[in-house]
Amino acid sequence: MEIRQLQTLVAIKAAGSFAQAAEHLGYTQPTLTAHIQALEKELQVKLFDRLGHRIRLTREGEHFISYAERILKLIDEAADSVSAKATSGKIIIGASETFSVVRLPSLLKEFRKKHPAIEVELTFGDITKFYAALKNNVIDISVILTDKVPYPNLYTEILCPEPMAFIAAVDHPLAQQAAINISDFSAEDFIVTQEGCAYRTFIENLLSANTIKPRSFMKVKNIEAIKQFVISGLGIAILPQIYVEKEVTANLLVELPWKGPEIGMHTQIVYHKDKWLTPAMLSFLELIRSKFPSK
Repeated sequence: MEIRQLQTLVAIKAAGSFAQAAEHLGYTQPTLTAHIQALEKELQVKLFDRLGHRIRLTREGEHFISYAERILKLIDEAADSVSAKATSGKIIIGASETFSVVRLPSLLKEFRKKHPAIEVELTFGDITKFYAALKNNVIDISVILTDKVPYPNLYTEILCPEPMAFIAAVDHPLAQQAAINISDFSAEDFIVTQEGCAYRTFIENLLSANTIKPRSFMKVKNIEAIKQFVISGLGIAILPQIYVEKEVTANLLVELPWKGPEIGMHTQIVYHKDKWLTPAMLSFLELIRSKFPSK
């Protein structure tokens, strides 16, 4: 059973003849006849009585056409629900902690104002967690801060470079130096985030490559806690500059004059290369891109 067969059946009933229905649908009359004959063969019933030059639905045809009309209506509704004009839907977004705290609230506020009927669901983590979720279609889009996405089946789009900062308490001895390099970390305590975080991986690899072993690594669960630990003088840390601007301006933290290799982190959009982007997702991506005009 094909949609065009149902459309033909409904059109013939509405027009009252094969000829007028054919003209309306843009088919030849033999094509319409073939549609109805194939449908009758599949259903094993006659749908029309042909009485001279007049046609009428049989009782079976009258019964079946009510279903055909409902099916076609449901198809139209389904198409409308995901069309470019759709005003509803759902997006599942994976976001890194930095993006979710610094940039995501204002984006979501604007997005919900423009699209109040679109449901947004959030999950938080890093690219290691999001890779499996994107691969299995558990989330639609992720926005992360990382250096490079190592998965070839993911599409990545850099929104902006994300300058990083080594931070310390204002009275920390390193804050008095004109420049610091990797060797200065050998006697320091590092406050770090959970495993899998891109900038934790960067500092661990940097220290390992230079055979530098800090005095300790103190692991905490979120970057807000990292700032408070550093302010309290418990160690130094590396965080995105955008996340520590207020504390540096307020003289609660100091950005150390790092002269080592570039850290190279970027805020990026990531989604599966084979993902079909719904109108709701495209609207969200359009809004995000509009906030990074220099991309």
